[in-house]
Amino acid sequence: MKSLPSTARPIFFAVALTLLNCLSACADETISKFVRVPIFFLTDRNLVGDPKQDNFTFGPHRKYLGDCLHDPFLGTAKVVIENVDHKPLTDALKSIGWEAAPSDKTEGLVSTNLFQANTHEEIAGKFYSALKEQCEVTSDKNVFVFVHGYKNSFRTAAHTAAWLAYNAERPTVLYSWPSVAKLRSYSSDENNVEWSQEHFNDMVCSLDDIHKDDPEIRIRLMAHSMGSRLLVRAIPLLRERQYISEFAMICPDVDSGLVKHYARRYFNPKGTVKIRLYMSRRDKALALSQIVHGGYTRLGECADSLSGIVGQVMGNRPANNEEERKEIAADDAGFAEAMKAGKHRLQTIDFTAIDRGFIGHNVPAKLICNMSFSEKPGDDLKLVQEESGQRSKLSNTFSRMTHLKDTAPHITESCLRVVKLDQQKQDSKTKSTK
Repeated sequence: MKSLPSTARPIFFAVALTLLNCLSACADETISKFVRVPIFFLTDRNLVGDPKQDNFTFGPHRKYLGDCLHDPFLGTAKVVIENVDHKPLTDALKSIGWEAAPSDKTEGLVSTNLFQANTHEEIAGKFYSALKEQCEVTSDKNVFVFVHGYKNSFRTAAHTAAWLAYNAERPTVLYSWPSVAKLRSYSSDENNVEWSQEHFNDMVCSLDDIHKDDPEIRIRLMAHSMGSRLLVRAIPLLRERQYISEFAMICPDVDSGLVKHYARRYFNPKGTVKIRLYMSRRDKALALSQIVHGGYTRLGECADSLSGIVGQVMGNRPANNEEERKEIAADDAGFAEAMKAGKHRLQTIDFTAIDRGFIGHNVPAKLICNMSFSEKPGDDLKLVQEESGQRSKLSNTFSRMTHLKDTAPHITESCLRVVKLDQQKQDSKTKSTK
């Protein structure tokens, strides 16, 4: 190949530099400081304001004070999120409703829209059809469903759901039950989340319809804190639905003994759903909940291997006679083999290293989405084996104070702990100098 004449070289480099600057400018134009991320929502909160005037929101009370009509509000919302990962607005993201937001915007809910029709059946038809359409333009047809926890207003819950949608880059549905969103209203929230159960179950059943229309659609269920109670109590419905690919409980404020009862009765070792428990030893909220509930440990404090918990409770099933004992023994042999094959789909993940604030108890949205799609925590993080049972000091202190110590045999199976790569390197250097 002949080289350029010396007189042409300056012109060539000038043209090349101009082209590079143009390309760089075009790239910068597609990367906004803030993005407007859409979410779907379903809520049985009370309506505040007039939806026809676009000046409405959802309050801290139940939609129904008398007879329950089982017709919660269905709609979409747009939330401004800081574009912390500098994501360009690709055609794929635009196809599921992402938009650039003005740089002077601040994060949070900006608009809400309700589906309208003559009957609730027609409204639900529009809602699930729109959700299905968004699923079908994504690469894997995955839907995230998120349930918030205690002390969350609709606005706060929408913001958390939008962060999940931002990291997932998939259609995301917020299920918002009537949390009072006040510190002193813990008992009211407990009452309302239990009241909301049948409406949540209705949503689970309605998701069947979009799966029947397109069997490739997969649902990932996520719940935080007290919202995990809706997931746990829905297990009898969820266990038969093969299109649910993930079941994640984030800092679950659920009685650990109750979960063991559900595991004993409903766990299917031959299932396919990935079940993940995210916990943090920074989580002081669950330690306080432990005291409120008489000292009984919350599931999010346990830090025990999920496969170990399931194996333990399934091995302790009582027999009323010799015939039942033989049946249980035969079942246990098959169960042990199935558990060995399916152990990988039961994970306890300790995210203490990236939990934030004095109270902790956060939703690690980026970690959750990375684990969902790649089985890895992220570029700057790593999963290491951790001994089961690594609870926080505060949780252990409250257990001693209330004299309610778990008497079950120690679970020897390990959990997974998230570590920062730079911290791991520092720890290695410290050990090598000793």
